[in-house]
Amino acid sequence: MKILAISDRIDPFIYSPSCKERFHDVECIISCGDLPEHYLDFIVSTLNVPLFFVHGNHDPSGGKKSLAGGNNLDERAFVYRGKIIAGLEGSYWYNGNIHQYTEREMYFKYLRLVPQLYWAKLCHGRFLDLFVTHAPPQGIHEGNDLPHRGFSTFTLILRRYQPKYHLHGHVHLYDNKNVKDLFGKTWVINCYNYKVIEV
Repeated sequence: MKILAISDRIDPFIYSPSCKERFHDVECIISCGDLPEHYLDFIVSTLNVPLFFVHGNHDPSGGKKSLAGGNNLDERAFVYRGKIIAGLEGSYWYNGNIHQYTEREMYFKYLRLVPQLYWAKLCHGRFLDLFVTHAPPQGIHEGNDLPHRGFSTFTLILRRYQPKYHLHGHVHLYDNKNVKDLFGKTWVINCYNYKVIEV
């Protein structure tokens, strides 16, 4: 399955009349947050494939539960084309605005997701294939400042459920920083701007 993963920035390479030609073989879109709904609408209507998303801390939608007819992954798990996809929204708390969480709050969000992961294990023999967040896990791709700090809750999820991929955004890339790192059995990928991922 080929995924177009997007986050944080409108890319003119995607937001163009040639989008359909360039990404004709993409089977779903995953947004890691902080993108306007008109951009998501354009991609979904152009490629005519499902959207899965989480909200970011600068999300221009103002916290709408649904965006561009897509599936909100926050505290939820979906099965799409045989792949189990689940997510948690937001960034680390730093000024109290929308979609910001303390470590404790994120841990309780994770606990609300747990029953769905065990149901997936019962039905499909595994917990999770793709874990989608806005912020990174602690110790991987995180920034040095509080707003871009990673969550230890996410690191716990990677250790415990060993998804094949963890897709995140939030940490903007302006140099040659690593965008893909292996943590245990999980590829952690920073999807800032966009990435095409073959699952």
